[in-house]
Amino acid sequence: MKKIHVVMCSALLFGSAWSQAQSVSQREDANAILASAPKINTSVQGVHAFPAPPKNFNPLTATNRELLTYGLPQRPDGSDEKSLLHWQKSMQALKTHAVDVKAQPYSSTSMQSGAAVNSNVDGTVSYTSGNWSGIANVNKDKTWNKKTSFDEVVSFWNVPVPNHPFGNLPCSEGPWFEVTWNGIDGFNNGDVVQGGTADYWDGGGCGGPVQTYGWVEWYPSYSILAIYCGSSLCPVNPGDDFEAVTFGAPGTSEQFVFVEDITQQWSGTFGLTYITGPGVVGSSAEYIVERPCCNGSDLFPLGNYIFEFMGYNYAYDAAGTLFYPGNTSSSTAIITMLADDGVTDISFPFLYGSSGNAGRYSIMMEDENCAYSGGCTP
Repeated sequence: MKKIHVVMCSALLFGSAWSQAQSVSQREDANAILASAPKINTSVQGVHAFPAPPKNFNPLTATNRELLTYGLPQRPDGSDEKSLLHWQKSMQALKTHAVDVKAQPYSSTSMQSGAAVNSNVDGTVSYTSGNWSGIANVNKDKTWNKKTSFDEVVSFWNVPVPNHPFGNLPCSEGPWFEVTWNGIDGFNNGDVVQGGTADYWDGGGCGGPVQTYGWVEWYPSYSILAIYCGSSLCPVNPGDDFEAVTFGAPGTSEQFVFVEDITQQWSGTFGLTYITGPGVVGSSAEYIVERPCCNGSDLFPLGNYIFEFMGYNYAYDAAGTLFYPGNTSSSTAIITMLADDGVTDISFPFLYGSSGNAGRYSIMMEDENCAYSGGCTP
C-alpha cells in the first residue's frame, strides 16, 4: 500500500505542478524578448551574454517573459507534458552563471557533400556527408517564414569520452575531434546557429590537450566559442548531462543560444550579432555529431566517441508546431558521415523513430570502421 500511496502522491504533485506551470504564462515571442533584454559584452566582439537573474529569482514560478528576459528557456507548451518535466529539472540545476566566451581556431560548419542517397521504407531520406552525422527535420523555406521556419530546438545528451580510434596510432595522425550539438540551418544553406559540447584528443602524453567543454557558434560569422566561467573553461566532464536550446531569428537578426551542464550546474545564454553569411532561414532543425574544420586544410579526424545517446530532442517552428526526430517522414533527413575517401561510413544514427517515447524523442549515434579502430587514412 505504501508504494501505491507514493505513486499516487507523485502523480498528484506532478499534476499540480503542471497546472501551476501552465497557468503562469503562455508561450511568448522569444526572439523579440531576447533581442530587447539587457546584455553584457563578452571577450569576443559582437557576442553578448545575459546577466544573472537576481538571487531571489525562481524560474519555476517566473513568467515566460521573465525567464526570457534573463536568457532562460521558457516553459514548453501544454501539448507535451514530458518536456515540462525535463525543463523543470534543468531549471532546478541553475547555479553558476557563465558570461564569457573565447574564440577557438576551428569551426562547426554547414553540412558538406549533402547528396541524397536513398528513400527509406519509413519515409525518411538518407544522406551522406563529409562532416555531419545525425538527424535533421527540414522544410522547403528559402527565406524566413513567420509560420514554418524553425525557431527553437531543444536537446539533452550525455557527454562522450574524448579518444582516438582504438589501436596503436601515432600522435601525428591526430588530433581527433568530435562535437555534439543541436542547431538551426546548415543542412541546405550556408550558415548554422548552434550550441553543444566538444571532445578533443591531441595525444595527451604527446604534449597536446585532452578536453571537453561547452560552446556556442553562428557559422560563418564566428568560429566555435568556448564557454568560460571566470578565467577558466566552464567544467564539462565525460558522462555529464548537457542541454542546448538554440533559438532562430530572421535573417541577419541577433541569434541566441542557451547551454547548460546540468551535472556541473552551470549555464549561459549568448547573443551573436551578424558579421557575414547568408543569414538564418529556419529551413532545418538538426541533432548532430560532427568532425569540425579545419586541421590544416582538412576536416579533423573524427574522435572515437563509440556510442552517444541524445535522449530528448524536439523543435518548434515559428507557428508553435512541435517536431520530433522520431516523427519520420520525407522531411526527416538521416545523415551518415563518410571518411575522407568519400566511401567509408564512420558515424551514423543507428536508432531513432521506433515506438514509444524513446522513439519519439531519442537518437542513438555510433561511430564505426576506421573511426572506431585503426584510424582513417587521410
